[in-house]
Amino acid sequence: MKKLAIGLVAVIGLTSALTGCGNPSSEKDQTETKQVAQQETVKATDQKTFKLGDHVDFLGLIVTFEKATYLENDKGVKNSVMKIDMKVENKSAASRGFTTIDMEIKDSKGKKLAIYPGENLGEKIKPGKSISGSGYFTVNGNGPYTITYKDQDSDKKASWKVEVK
Repeated sequence: MKKLAIGLVAVIGLTSALTGCGNPSSEKDQTETKQVAQQETVKATDQKTFKLGDHVDFLGLIVTFEKATYLENDKGVKNSVMKIDMKVENKSAASRGFTTIDMEIKDSKGKKLAIYPGENLGEKIKPGKSISGSGYFTVNGNGPYTITYKDQDSDKKASWKVEVK
C-alpha cells in the first residue's frame, strides 16, 4: 500500500511539473499572436503613401484597404474591373459617413479610373461600429494603382499604392 501511495504521488508530481513547464511558452505564443493581430494605426496624411493592410486614421474613422483583385466585367472581359475589399471602423464619438465615391483611383500613367457599377461600399457608421465591403473600378491594366481617399467630415486625405496580384 505504501509503495502504491508513493508511486501515485510521484506520477502526480511529474504531471504537475510537465504541465508547469508547458504554460510559459503557450502564454508567450498567445502574446506574440495578439501583437501580430494588432497592427499600428497611423494618422492620415498626404505626405506618405500607404499600402494594402495599413490602418489609416481620419480623425477617428479608421480605413483599411485589405485586398485588391481583378474581375471580369458584365461583357466577360477579364481583368477589366478592380475590386478593393475594405474595412472602415468608427472610433469617434459621432456617426461618420464613408463612401467609395470619395475615392479617386489613378493608374500608373495618371489616368483617373471610373467607378464600376456594383455594390460599392457606402453608409453612415455609428460610433464604435465598423463596416466591411468593396469598391469596384474600371481598370485598363496599367497598374500599380494609386487610391486617394478624402474624408468628407475632416477634409483629411491619404493615398495608397495598390498592386493587384
